[in-house]
Formats: sequence, C-alpha cells, structure tokens
Amino acid sequence: MSMPPVLSAGRSPSWASAVLLALLYYLSARLGMQLFALQPSNMTLIWLPFGIGLVLLVRHGWGALPLVLLASLAANYPGLSGPGWQQGLLHALLAACGDSLSAGLAAWLLQRRLPEGLQRARELGAFCFYVCLLPALLGTGLICANLFWGGYLSGKAAMQLWPALLLADSLGVLLVYPLYQAWREQGWPSAEEWRWIVILGLGNLLLILLAFNGLSALLYLILPVLLWLVVKVRLAGLHLVLLLSMLALMAVAARQPGPFRGLESAEAHLMLLGFVITSALVTLCLGLYYRQLQLADSSRAHWQSEALHDPLTGLLNRRAFTPLLAAEHQRVLRTHRPCALALLDLDHFKVVNDQYGHGVGDGVLVQLAVLMQQHVRDIDSVARVGGEEFAILFPEASAEEAAQALERIRLALAAKPLAIDGEQIAITVSSGVVGYRGGPQSAEDLLEAADAQLYRAKHGGRNCVMLADEVLPAA
Repeated sequence: MSMPPVLSAGRSPSWASAVLLALLYYLSARLGMQLFALQPSNMTLIWLPFGIGLVLLVRHGWGALPLVLLASLAANYPGLSGPGWQQGLLHALLAACGDSLSAGLAAWLLQRRLPEGLQRARELGAFCFYVCLLPALLGTGLICANLFWGGYLSGKAAMQLWPALLLADSLGVLLVYPLYQAWREQGWPSAEEWRWIVILGLGNLLLILLAFNGLSALLYLILPVLLWLVVKVRLAGLHLVLLLSMLALMAVAARQPGPFRGLESAEAHLMLLGFVITSALVTLCLGLYYRQLQLADSSRAHWQSEALHDPLTGLLNRRAFTPLLAAEHQRVLRTHRPCALALLDLDHFKVVNDQYGHGVGDGVLVQLAVLMQQHVRDIDSVARVGGEEFAILFPEASAEEAAQALERIRLALAAKPLAIDGEQIAITVSSGVVGYRGGPQSAEDLLEAADAQLYRAKHGGRNCVMLADEVLPAA
C-alpha cells in the first residue's frame, strides 16, 4: 500500500534528509544550467529542481518550503547578478519565490487531487494537468515577468521563452516524482533488474550518441528500449532509466543539433521538448498500466486461491478437490493407469474440542495437514473436505501403494502426542482407501467406496487403514 503524500511538518523523516534534498536541488539547478542550457539564449531544456522541490515538500511538509526558497535563491543569483548586487539579489529572490510557489502549489494539488500519488495510468492526465502544468504555468509566468521587469529579456523574448520553460519545468516533475514514489514503495531493484537497467540504459546512451553523429533515425529506438524495460523491471528501475536517458539526450542536444536541426529557433526547442515529453508520457503510461495488469492478475490469483483452499490448514477444499478427482477419473479411463482415493478422519475429535477448546482443535487440524503433506508425493493432492475429514488423491498409484502412505501418516500421528498451546494431545486417525483402474464406476462412486472403507475403519476399532479390493474394469 502506497503512502499518501500528506503535507505535514510532523511527518518529516529527518531534517538531515531535507537538507540533502535542498542541496540536491541546488546542484541539479547549477548542473542543469551548465549541461542543458542552449546557447546563446541560455535556456535550460529541463528543470529537475521543480521535481526535487516537489519531493522535498511531499516528504517533509510545508516546513521545508524555506529550504526550497534558499536553494533556488543560491542557484539563480549567479545568473542574475549584474553591476548592482542589490538588483541581482532582488531578481534572484523573485525567481526563487516563483520556484517555491510552483513547487508548493504542485505539492498542494498533489495532496488534494491524488492523495495516494500517481498509482494508475488513468491518473496520468490529472497528474500532468494539476501537478505539472498548472504550477509550472504560474511559476514560469512569474519568472518570465521578473526577467522582463529586470531588463534581462525583452517582452517578445520573454513570451517566446515562456512555453519552453513551462515544458522544461513540467518535464522535471514527470521525471523526478514518479521515480521517487516508485523507489519509496518498491525499494532497490533486484540484482536481475539491475542487469537489465545497466544493459538497456547503456543501450539507450549508445543510441543517443549515434543519433547525434549521423544516424538520426536511431533516436526513435529509445522509446522501444524503454518499453522493453516495462516488462523486465519494476517501476523504480524503469523510471531511473527514463530519467538518465532523457538527461543524456538533453545534454547531447544542448551541444550539437543532431536530428533537431536549427536548435537556435523557438520551434526547434519546442520540438525537442515535445519529443522528450512524449517519450516520458508513453513510458509512464505503459509502465503504470502494466503494473495495474500485474496487480489485477495477482489479486485474481489470490482470490482464486482463497476460494479453493481451506483458510485454516491451507489445503485444498472440497470445491477444488471435486474437479481434481473428476479429471483424474477421466485420465484413468483414457490411459488405464491407476489411481487411488483415500478418506481420513480424526478419531474422537469432538472430545478434543470439548476438553481443550476449539483453538487447540484447530491446532490439531493444522498439524495433521502438515503431517499428511510430509508423507505423500508432490503429485498427490491433499484436501480438507469436512470438519475433521480429509481426502488424498494418489495419481499413478495402486490402493496398496496408497495404503502404505496412509500407514506412515497413521504411525507418525500415533507415535507421540501433538504439542499445542502447552498441551500434549494424543490423537489417532482412521483411513479408508480404494483403487481404480478404469471401469463403469463414476468419480462419485469412488468417493462412496472410499467412504465405505473409512466407515469400516471407524467401526473396526479406529486408528487403522482399511483397504478395498481394487475396482476392476468391466469385462
């Protein structure tokens, strides 16, 4: 079960991790300005700090908002400082306020609209609109207005820059927050997953390098590689490779045009961001949908297992055992290879319940179930078909061979009392077994024949195995 991203100062795991996240915010901002900035506009193609700021607030609550402000201020000041340090500090502070406002609004909308985080594919649209676009629209709008007011950009340049900043901020959330959530819910990938992460991650890096060095068409193979990962690793590993692949793509694109010719134009900037965002959205959507299918299959298998197994002993119940017996009956008719059916019943079990209570009685049933499974083959099927009555189906076995297994069970149970809740419970079991090699008898006839042998055992002194002559095929 995922943890809802409740914003609360008391929920903070530790302020050391908050400071580390704030430091990561600053470093990712400075690194982004160096690696992902297009020249001569100095526009950053991807703004990871937006996603990191969201994670910081989701993880530590509103009390961490000053850390977002300080980290953004420190990151923005070098680029906005000019002849007058006061003016540079003012506009850096305004930019930091815009960054903090967008991160805070994203965290608040995430809590209101998706209190459990991004869990299902159908929630991706709401996540993009409320958590990515709306907060980024406000934050980047304030930043562009600040750049225009400070004289850093003309009005036209600021308006042209706004859509690209909006996409860059949204991309930062799309790549960072799902990775954080998946990592928190699932933990570290397994060793097998790490192998796929490394192999396919390096494969994407190679595709990017080749695409920007003359083989442009290879760029479009990045998405199939990511989709291959969908079925190979859990979401945490998928999001990690997605993040690293998109970062590598942006870093290379910032230095050479490659498939995106004319990157000095605003249209080309948006084309590049559109490609990356589309790749991220498709990967996220299919990853979430595939996880939904896995959870649905797991849930279906769980409830099917619950419906077909006894909740106390974990053995098959009558509902599951009856079709197994019918299928085995048909197999014998086809192949004329034998099977045997046994019914077992605990002796004087009512006395145990009356003397020690039903809790101890349940313990007896559980230990008998374990004992039976220890003394039969893997291909044999053990079921609890009544209160203290059990059935065992022995494929490819004669009645005599089945009787030997039943005798081992009887001797093991009679050898020493069962230790249950500090009580020593001495109890025995009676069994009846019948064999079948094909013939007119139905599966129900086999049950009646085994029950008749069990009746003989119960009325012949108990604590014994009664064996019927095998039913022969009709002449």
